[in-house]
Amino acid sequence: MALVEYDDARDILRKVLGIVSGLVRFIPEVTEMENMSTTELYVFLFVGSEGRTMNSALSKEIGISRSNVSIATKSLLKKGLIEMNHDEDDRRFIYITLSQSGRDTFDRFLDTFGRIVASVSSKLPESDAEKLNESFEMIVKFVKSLSSFGE
Repeated sequence: MALVEYDDARDILRKVLGIVSGLVRFIPEVTEMENMSTTELYVFLFVGSEGRTMNSALSKEIGISRSNVSIATKSLLKKGLIEMNHDEDDRRFIYITLSQSGRDTFDRFLDTFGRIVASVSSKLPESDAEKLNESFEMIVKFVKSLSSFGE
């Protein structure tokens, strides 16, 4: 028997959407991020978090088609938030990094995010903060296990 019944899937989805929509509510504080498409936002946040990457890695890691990642990276490039550079040793490889403007934007976003997390977590008893952290770790493991689903 499954730990989560099919009917529970709707409830889990609602909770996931609640988390995502709750986290993106503060994005308007960073004006450069206000008008990003969802794919642009994912690409921008991934590159900001991971550093140098390639379109193929972005596509695989965030689960979005290469063509949609390409469209998002072209848009972010036009906005001056990312740069694309050839590998010095093998020019066939093109790496995506944040531009200086992109780093500044990401740093403002991270500062805002950090202030929100600190504010919320400071109101929790330490045991609840630990449980929250453990829960996020479990969610990450769960989501990563989904990537092998259907293979």
